[in-house]
Parts: sequence; C-alpha cells; structure tokens
Amino acid sequence: MSLSRLQTATDILKARTRAYEAQAYRGMALGEAGEAQPLPLGASAVDHCLDGGLACGGLHEVRSPLARDIGAATGFALGLAARAIETDRMGRRGIVWVSDPATRVDGGGLFPAGLAQYGLDPSSMTMVEPGDLQGAMWAADEAAGCAGLAALIFQIKGNPARFDITATRRLMLRARQSGVLALTLRQSGEEEASAAATRWRVNTGPSGADDTLERGVGAMRLLLTLERNRAGRTGQWLLAWNPKDRSFHHAAPDPRSRANPPAHPLDRLPAPADRPGAPGQMGQVLDRRQDFGRAS
Repeated sequence: MSLSRLQTATDILKARTRAYEAQAYRGMALGEAGEAQPLPLGASAVDHCLDGGLACGGLHEVRSPLARDIGAATGFALGLAARAIETDRMGRRGIVWVSDPATRVDGGGLFPAGLAQYGLDPSSMTMVEPGDLQGAMWAADEAAGCAGLAALIFQIKGNPARFDITATRRLMLRARQSGVLALTLRQSGEEEASAAATRWRVNTGPSGADDTLERGVGAMRLLLTLERNRAGRTGQWLLAWNPKDRSFHHAAPDPRSRANPPAHPLDRLPAPADRPGAPGQMGQVLDRRQDFGRAS
C-alpha cells in the first residue's frame, strides 16, 4: 500500500512537470521565454543587498534558532513562496510543503483560513507528511526537480546528521535544473555548512499598532538577518508582510507608530457565530505512514 501511495506522489509531480514543460515550449515558440529573473522581496534595501532579489532555481535556507520563532520563520518562507507565484511569468502556482515528522510536535501545522488571510490560495498547497526523515528527504528531492512547481518548502527540525552538505547540494542541483525556488525551513536549528545560496535567521519582532482597532495588535513583523550570502553582502532588517500586494515592506522601528498605515487594510479572520468554525478547503496530504519513501 505504501508503494502505491509513493507512486501517486511521483505521478502528481511528473504530471505537473509535463504540463509546465508544454507551457514553456509554447512560450518559447512565441518568443516569450527568457532567462530566470531574480525574485525581489519588495523591500528596497533587502533587494539591493541581493542584487535585485533571490535567485530562483536554487536553494535558500530559513532558520529559527528557537522553537517559539517558527511561526515567524514560516511566515517568511510562505511570503517567499507567494512572491515566487506572483512574479512567475510561466504561470506556475503550485507549492509543495514537505515536513520532517519531528517538526510536528512543537511546530504545529498550516491552517487554510490563515493561509488565505496571508495571501495564499490554500488549494495550491500540496502537503507531504512522511513518517521519517528519509522519506521526507526523498519527497523534497522529487519536488525540487518538478519544473511545474513555483516553490518547495522543506521543513526540518534541528541539524540532523543525515541532512548534510551532500544532501543539500543534491537538493540545490535538482532545484537549479527545474527552476524551482527551494527553501529549507530549519526549526530550532544552528548554523552549519550547506549548499544554500543564502541563509536567513528569522526572529519575531514586536507587532505594530492596528490600523482600525484602538490598542489592537497589527500585522506580524519579522526581524530578518541575512547570515550568509554568496554575493557577499549581509544585513539585518525589520520587515512586515502585506498580503494585499504579496510583498515585504520595511517596518517602522517604533511599533507604536501609526504615521504610515498600509494602503490596503489587512483582511481579518471572521469570527464564527456558531463555533467551531469549519476550516476552508486545503490541498492534499499525500501520506503520513511510517514506511513512506523507503522504497527509494
């Protein structure tokens, strides 16, 4: 039964790759295809440091040193995936999220209504939840090689010995060949050598003032540190995510500041009159079995 589930996952990725390749061929025939452009975050100082933006078709690492900051790191990774969809000229909209089972204990999971509020279509997410790290690494490699995807997010916990520099290099090469934005989301992890082009440390910053409610809590703010950059330059910034235009913006240092409210107020989760409120439609979960991926 595990092999059939494994084959289903592979068939989904191959089908998306064939569909994308067919679309890319038509674009080349029309003279619309070109070299991959850097992925801008939207915050001018960050994009300048990155010489225009992140390199798509490569591997980037996002880490939270403490488990309490995994929500902020997840928000940054999801924002990058949303940017990849927003700026992709070939119309790729799929995101594959692969999670190491060790992350689910204190990392939680994704909530469809929260994803929609954040500016992502929940149905575009494909969740892959293997039963062990070996299966998760296999699924991440397969997704990174799928040219029909906009982004891959591989969530792991800590610094497992099996996920070494050789494994990250293999993931990077698969992403380079397919043009997928591959992100490693390292939960409670320390700095270590990897093949990632950039490494980001994300901490939770104090939220700003709410735009409509007196003494209300505003949008999440991220204290973002670029620890490693192959281009050489690093830095630290305080950013906020705007789900309306799906981009990052520089946040005011004073969280109490109301001088520059966003042009578009943030959507809010509705409060259901008859609790509990039913979650929205999510993408598909491929497998959670212990023997997922062992056939590889």
